Amino acid sequence: MIGKQEFARMQDHSILEPDADQAAVDRRIDECLEHGFAAVYVNPCYVRHAAARLEGSTTAVGTVIGFPHGANKTEIKIQEALHALEDGASELDVVINISRLKSGDDAYVRDELERFVQAVKARHAAARVKVIIETCYLTRAEKMRACEIVANSGADYIKTSTGTGPAGCRIGDIRLMRRVCGERVKIKAAAQITFLEQALAIIEAGAERIGENTAVAMLGEWEDMHGARSEKARATSG
Repeated sequence: MIGKQEFARMQDHSILEPDADQAAVDRRIDECLEHGFAAVYVNPCYVRHAAARLEGSTTAVGTVIGFPHGANKTEIKIQEALHALEDGASELDVVINISRLKSGDDAYVRDELERFVQAVKARHAAARVKVIIETCYLTRAEKMRACEIVANSGADYIKTSTGTGPAGCRIGDIRLMRRVCGERVKIKAAAQITFLEQALAIIEAGAERIGENTAVAMLGEWEDMHGARSEKARATSG
């Protein structure tokens, strides 16, 4: 069983809603500072602001690239990533070209991702690239092809979902990712992870990061769970 602090350090606390204003972004940043989350994920227009607020902290700044459909041209995705790095991001979640994958054009998806990773790492070697394959739109065979492409691309993570599709993370997808990818990349789970037991089961299945906006609520569940256990232990010992 992982500890509370370790669980907090596995959270990418996100605020990517289109109607989120700067005050909401600042509240999310404050929560990261309070709880020690791994990263705050903001839309590209807030990267510079988040980086200034988090300077000197252990919380990284992340953002999304080609979000949410992955349909931008490769050159646009690369330039978007380089601008985000310049603004202070060090974690980039890029969406694969879902349409190209479903069309069977694996060569396009592979070439785009390899070019993207190479460009990012050349600019910022320590930057983390997390590749969203949007599992809810893919068949099992397509998921396996996507896993192979990501695992061989030089990316750091493979990620389940954007949170904008009709379904989110499924534990079976985490298990499939771990089986196909092995240890070549880490796994980030995201979308519709709403309670603590669900998150812990996903971590047990192989995920190393959780990308959600529910991290604070899940820590509250942690306190409730362990507080109840402590009360029970005291009652038993008494």
